[in-house]
Amino acid sequence: MDLKSSMNLGISDHEMKEQGQPVNPISQAICSSLLSLSVNVVFEFEEAITDISRCTKSIVDAALPRNPLFSCIMKEDDQGVLRWEKTAVNINDHTFIAEFPPGQESYDACVDDYISKLALAPFDHSRPLCEFHFLNYKTNKAKATMVFRFHHALGDGISFMSTLFCIARRVDNPDLPPTFPTAKPSIQSSHSGNTLLTKFIQRLWYMMLVLWYTLVDVISSLLRMTGWIGDSQMPIRGPPGVKTMPVALSSATFLLEDLKQIKNSVGGTVNDVITGIIFYGMQRYLQIRFSAITEHGLQDAYEKRFEMPEDAVIKQMEKSKLTALCLINMRGLAGLQSIDEMVKPKAQAPWGNHFGFLPVRVPMLGKLENPIQFVRRTKSKIDRHKISLGTSINGKIMAYLGWLKGPQAVSRYLYNTLANSTFGMSNLIGPTEKVAIDGNPIKSFSFFVSGAPQSLELSIVSYTGVVVVQVYAQKAYVDANMLCKCFIEACEEIKKATPTK
Repeated sequence: MDLKSSMNLGISDHEMKEQGQPVNPISQAICSSLLSLSVNVVFEFEEAITDISRCTKSIVDAALPRNPLFSCIMKEDDQGVLRWEKTAVNINDHTFIAEFPPGQESYDACVDDYISKLALAPFDHSRPLCEFHFLNYKTNKAKATMVFRFHHALGDGISFMSTLFCIARRVDNPDLPPTFPTAKPSIQSSHSGNTLLTKFIQRLWYMMLVLWYTLVDVISSLLRMTGWIGDSQMPIRGPPGVKTMPVALSSATFLLEDLKQIKNSVGGTVNDVITGIIFYGMQRYLQIRFSAITEHGLQDAYEKRFEMPEDAVIKQMEKSKLTALCLINMRGLAGLQSIDEMVKPKAQAPWGNHFGFLPVRVPMLGKLENPIQFVRRTKSKIDRHKISLGTSINGKIMAYLGWLKGPQAVSRYLYNTLANSTFGMSNLIGPTEKVAIDGNPIKSFSFFVSGAPQSLELSIVSYTGVVVVQVYAQKAYVDANMLCKCFIEACEEIKKATPTK
């Protein structure tokens, strides 16, 4: 296997027709018998979809010409190399229209059940690995719902957002594509008053921290991959086989302005704040679960959630190890690019799977401290990982592992890393203004990844001043609705504790 195939070198229709681009080892690793990941994007529309065929055609006409992978299948050549091979696309094979019993006032339960079961369904690998599911029924959230589902082998979340860039148009000006926030460079302190010796010592100390944290993170990742270290066995952690068990979906919604208010108080980023909210809410939820085991039922424990937990619960919380595996964009260029830019040869922000894992240890406290202090504690943990080069080095380890031992070795690496962590987190920045698909305004949208050997996945996306945390959880281990309530209550507690100027 050529090492070049582990990198995205750009895609062209000519290359697809002549020989097919090799499938890079990362894409093969997440499309194996051991690990098969799917990305499910849920669009909630303001109006019912009047013409499903036209809606599908508008999406296909915008996306397919720009990215040949949407019309390709994986196929081995004579040398046993797996390549993307161009094939004819019959859009009817990729379009599914849900039908529910008529006469219901609300179809929330039907829609949730359909999407939950869809997440576990395998793809037909004889056809391109993407599907459109239309649920043209009214719910409490929308007049109609569409699920755009594609295999993770086609690309990651950044790749999806570039697809949204080409298929959606702004509601206020349909001639324009969506606008996405751009990454702002951090402002470094100049230390203008420091002497040369002080600057030298500061720089030397920083370099020592980088080396130390990088060494610790790389060794920890390798030990986690081999199973030598892992998280505690807790009520929310199931065995690796949990990925095939029935799932539930729920979501928590936050105003971006509230998050910015908290951000200004702790001196971090919006990402720091939402992570702090999730970790704080997770503390509350675990207190409830541990209390339910020791004495009360789950509902009784939830009603007593603001009371001081018992000593046994406090001790159990304090000794527990809980890791959030955060997905990080590893592209060299920050911000979002269009598909046309991403599929160019040697693009700085190429299409495909270019992600790394950032394992963040969740602070486990028996007694919840001041909410703002907890967010600051979370921020300091994230800042410590930002100093490290561990994520970048682990990405190179995966690339060379694929070159030396093939994609199955990478698949095992990823599988073990996921299985030995409690839950996964991924975060995407969506459009700043309302957008529409085929003229139908999108009221809200969310996404989640299915197929990981974890009982809980959290996916975060922003859209028009709102941040949605999508919970994808195995029913046997996590009460998704209760967890979302804990997230919302955590945000309220943190907001109340935030000093007002």
